[in-house]
Amino acid sequence: MRFSGQPLLSESLTVTALVPSGKKARRSFDRRMRLHVDGLDAAETRFQHLWGRYIIGFKPATHCLRSLVTHVAAPVKPRMMDGSFDLDDSYELFYLCGVGVRERHNTNVHLAVHPKARSVAAIGSVYGVRFTIQDAQAIPIKHPALLQSPPRGLDSLEEGHLRCKNFQFGCQMFAVHEVGEAAKGIVVTELRKRTPLRRGN
Repeated sequence: MRFSGQPLLSESLTVTALVPSGKKARRSFDRRMRLHVDGLDAAETRFQHLWGRYIIGFKPATHCLRSLVTHVAAPVKPRMMDGSFDLDDSYELFYLCGVGVRERHNTNVHLAVHPKARSVAAIGSVYGVRFTIQDAQAIPIKHPALLQSPPRGLDSLEEGHLRCKNFQFGCQMFAVHEVGEAAKGIVVTELRKRTPLRRGN
């Protein structure tokens, strides 16, 4: 695989140097992110898929989970129970995703965060489940066409590809210049300097 992307720094993120082997530098952070799950035990309907991943790279030729280069957060899985779970704050990005059984535009859950002391990120679900992450700041996921510098190739993608939140998150957070077939085999590991939206959006 080829690796792409320029080393960029962010005002809100401290970028960790990542190498193809997936090794990472530990970041100094005085508090650990903690995930609280409520409502799963009593939920009549369970998520078809439920995962938590530390995001370390992006494959802009694809979408869904396969587009993200990740390390697994072991506590997050479809058959997990209510409770509190420590997360590894040495990673810059954490993504929790729940895939509903039907009507996924209403039942899917996406919560992307980066570590931030004394901040709280949370999301609810139509299944009555609530996910709350302490010492984390939520990252609203935006369509890549709204970025001030959208990657090339968006017009060639199918609607399902463009609508995928995992793909949108990768485009938003990583220094992506090309998507689709032209980016086949590319893995981007560098974060964008920032993720500005076009004015008026």
